Amino acid sequence: MENKKIVFFDGVCNFCNSTVDFIWNNNKKRNLYYASLQSDFSKDKLLNSGIKDFDLKTIYFIDGKKVFEKSHAVFIILKSLDGVYPILGKIGLLLPRYISDFFYDIIAKNRYKIMGKQETCRIPNKEEEEYFLG
Repeated sequence: MENKKIVFFDGVCNFCNSTVDFIWNNNKKRNLYYASLQSDFSKDKLLNSGIKDFDLKTIYFIDGKKVFEKSHAVFIILKSLDGVYPILGKIGLLLPRYISDFFYDIIAKNRYKIMGKQETCRIPNKEEEEYFLG
């Protein structure tokens, strides 16, 4: 469990769940795991990784050692995907963080308005089950 690459996301957010679907569909290596921010697993893992006040508007990514958040997490996740996405992730990492996080925050603030939300957290299907933690 210690060295797993884990994407932490808002489990009731339709935009966030669509993002997880995108990541899943473009990660044929199946080297990424997922956890809803609403889960006890996420709370414990993020707290133990130094994130004291985690926010449901923030995507977090642990690469096995280090925690990334917001746009930085998105770009690091892109580097783990197939096809052209690693190149896009590397390009994104060249942007000043305050600029990329500015745009990230606009989307995060409006994520429920953009695609709505569910009453309960995402339930993984049989194929995804072993990759969803907590």
